[in-house]
Amino acid sequence: MNTNDRQDVVSFYHAVYGASEGYRNRIAWTGNYTSTAAGAEGTVSAAFVTDVERRVNFFRAMSGVRADIRVNSGATVNIQPGDAFQPDPATTKAAAAQRSALMIIRTYPSSAGLSHSPTSANTTAWTPAAWNANKNGNLSLGFFGPGAVDAYLKEDVMGTSSWNLDVGHRRWILFQWSSDFATGDTPGSFNSTANTVRPPSNSLYVVQKTGELDFTRDPVFAAYPGAGFFPASLNSPYWSLSYPSADFSAATVSMTNASSSPVTATVVSRRTGYGDNSIVWQVPAAAAVKAVGPDTRWNVTVSNIQGAGVPSSYSYSVTLIDPNKLQQTPVISGPSALFPAGGNYSLTGVTGADRMEVGFFLKRNSAWTEGAEDAPAPQVIDRTSGTYPLRASNPGYVKSGAKAFRLTFPSRYDPVINGVPEQILELDREILVGSGGQLNFSFRRGLMTAASKLVAEYSSDSGSTWIALADPYSGLGGTGDSVFQSASLALPANSEPIRIRFRYYLADPQSALYSHEDYPSQATGVFIDDISTTASHWLERTALASGAGLSSFRFDSTTAGATLAVGQEWFLRSRAVLGGKAFSYGPSKKVGLSGPLQLSGPVEPPVTGAAYGFVTDPAAESYRFEVTRLGSSDWKEGAEGSPLPQIIPGNATTYALYSNLSGYRSSGALSFRLALSSATDEEDSFTVDRNILPAAASALEFWMRRGAMSPTNRLHAEVSTDGGITWTSIWSLPGVTKPDKKGVKQSLSLAAYADKSIRVRFVIRKAAGGTTLKWNAKTSGVWLDEIAVTSSSTALSSKESTVSGASAAVILNSATAGHVLQAGSSLRLRLRSVSGASLGNWGPALIVSPSATAPSLPVTFDAWSALEYPGHALGFEGDLDRDGMADGFEYAFSLNPILAKAETDSLSLSTGKLMISRDLPVQRADIRYGAEWSDDLSTWSTAGVEIRIEGGKISASVAKAEGNRYLRWKIQGL
Repeated sequence: MNTNDRQDVVSFYHAVYGASEGYRNRIAWTGNYTSTAAGAEGTVSAAFVTDVERRVNFFRAMSGVRADIRVNSGATVNIQPGDAFQPDPATTKAAAAQRSALMIIRTYPSSAGLSHSPTSANTTAWTPAAWNANKNGNLSLGFFGPGAVDAYLKEDVMGTSSWNLDVGHRRWILFQWSSDFATGDTPGSFNSTANTVRPPSNSLYVVQKTGELDFTRDPVFAAYPGAGFFPASLNSPYWSLSYPSADFSAATVSMTNASSSPVTATVVSRRTGYGDNSIVWQVPAAAAVKAVGPDTRWNVTVSNIQGAGVPSSYSYSVTLIDPNKLQQTPVISGPSALFPAGGNYSLTGVTGADRMEVGFFLKRNSAWTEGAEDAPAPQVIDRTSGTYPLRASNPGYVKSGAKAFRLTFPSRYDPVINGVPEQILELDREILVGSGGQLNFSFRRGLMTAASKLVAEYSSDSGSTWIALADPYSGLGGTGDSVFQSASLALPANSEPIRIRFRYYLADPQSALYSHEDYPSQATGVFIDDISTTASHWLERTALASGAGLSSFRFDSTTAGATLAVGQEWFLRSRAVLGGKAFSYGPSKKVGLSGPLQLSGPVEPPVTGAAYGFVTDPAAESYRFEVTRLGSSDWKEGAEGSPLPQIIPGNATTYALYSNLSGYRSSGALSFRLALSSATDEEDSFTVDRNILPAAASALEFWMRRGAMSPTNRLHAEVSTDGGITWTSIWSLPGVTKPDKKGVKQSLSLAAYADKSIRVRFVIRKAAGGTTLKWNAKTSGVWLDEIAVTSSSTALSSKESTVSGASAAVILNSATAGHVLQAGSSLRLRLRSVSGASLGNWGPALIVSPSATAPSLPVTFDAWSALEYPGHALGFEGDLDRDGMADGFEYAFSLNPILAKAETDSLSLSTGKLMISRDLPVQRADIRYGAEWSDDLSTWSTAGVEIRIEGGKISASVAKAEGNRYLRWKIQGL
């Protein structure tokens, strides 16, 4: 592993350091805290020992010394002639260390067990073996396993014999000649009934026997933090440099930052006797940080080192890094628009990656709600302790359905982290937030002290970093909320997806708290339900492609894991995997799918009409061409008498749809009212009598205020895409038994209905088995006002025409539009294929606006054929009128392809030139005009031919020949 290679260090960190995380679940300690008899110390699992061995060798490798230490190899204890107490020489170091760990915790709360020369008088569970391990080991109270190794190296926490300015623990672990260590551990415990804590303990046997010292390698300078790139989270305020037999008594330390400006380095220790001789200095706060944004470099020089064969100075640099961030970003390149058949893409790799991955994400417009129910299965990631149900059914603590999410502290103390573990619920969705997007949820606080906090956070880097959306919600003590509270938090608009999580934490570690362990039958913590977002979409990952060295891939229905279809929008996202860790995705490659039925042609056609080509559907027997005249979106339904509301009322007979109740209207004199006036009423509604065409940014907006309503009566906003035959609810709100104090404005995204003709209605509906409150003619029901759809159009008229399945163009004119084309009007054009009785989906819409000044020019051969000669099967190489001129030729020169008429060229002979010419009323943009000559009517050439187009004429000339020479036009379509 090369510490001067950032990618190598990052990969090593995740593959080796990361592999030992989760060690608490692998310790499998067999001992007990109640006995001092032989065997009470127990044993730990082989997997746990491997965790410790891996962690020790990780740090040694990072500091540049040999990283092949064995742990718990079966080696026997180190007994010196002068030892006051000597265990059986056959005792293994592992057994001695394990007994030492038991002695440390059994002696707690006294610190006598941490002595390197403990006595039986002031310790519990003392044995000669425990004494031997203490004499020869690093000792910790409050840490165990790999966590203790971290503490020994960092030397900056209590529990490793306080602040250790000599960094003795670190020096023994980094001792260059060592080959064999042993670990003894207890995992700690917390008894909530007795309120007693047993911290974890560790005894790491580090002092070597003479035969275990390995001098086969040359000595090196061992620095901590190590030279090169180094994870900032493992940094220490006490930096050190070691070298075997070096004399640092007169050495000096100088440091500079990345700009070469000097910084203070205060030497705090030159003491010998711990592993290799070392010098230790305290660095300034800026260099002692444990988190960095950009990489941060520090330059170190240690001078005036003495000793035989020892270099007199050593200079190196330490660059603190965040190993969860890469400096290379994978980028996908390729087309942004595709046919459903797919296409090829490439991506830039990341140096040193185990493999590259490409995620295929389909943009979903559908609304979603996470409600903790059994079905559908919640799309969430459970990052809690797992000792209580995340999806709870506590009576009164469920907003809707049968369950709500719950976050609570599992206990008052976790011995592994020496504190209270935070609890996290993460939404397993990639969310695209539009303008005005919000996170909506309901929550109810149970038993929860003021220091207990709930915060909603978002991440824009796949979960590497998190940012609070708002101030946290604090607990209310032993009372909690009497009902669920509603929250709506603004989300940051972003073209890249974000992730969202809820985090429950203790802000003050000294504060009291309510835990599930203490109150298993009480509603501790906070309950969250009905999580949703507005003005947003989400990305569904349908497949993941992966490969070492992956640099290109194909995007199609097979690789995407889903059928590609016209109108879909896909996000292709690449990421690197280093050391087994999948890093954040790079920027998304957005791909829109088009294909058959995509219209092309002028967006400002002449008022006389125009032709539009399209990509044909091979399965189509015919097509339906729709022309819709669009109206303004500047409308608002407000129930007033002028202008008259465009509303279709429902079936209410006992109350008026139009209400003048004071306080129950947003503006004007009237508002709309919906209610269920009797126990037998099931629903009532009114429909906005407009054919509405939303855009991607459109929203249904309205003002509303609830009067007295049964909670089982819900107000729905519904959308129909088939003229009102079927309806889909896009939002609903339950009734309240006490009227709302004021009206509120609602905004519902209609992005899912972009470019579809819809109708909108409002319905009040009783749930199955629901009830209705006693009718109050004045205040029962719900009131609505100021209904509008933003950024939309209305369909004023629409006409469909049948187009032949053999056609590749359609005609927009007064006949297909159903009205005279008017300059400045707005028209929506779209096609659908027909196969037998089956109608295909509408293709992408094209919005056009006729112009009185636009020239009447067909734009393609197919368009010219369809517009000028509908019903005639013209072909570019065909000759329908059999006049000897191909249809494509007649198109190029604006001739009549269905009228056989000789149209000869003008021929002229000038000095040395043969020239032909003819009229050219229109120079077609999709035609290449040329000519070719021959002397034998067998072989033809374009060499030396000159074409001139000017003044409505075209001419072709070539040098004359001594004998016969023939010249003819060569017309090619582009």
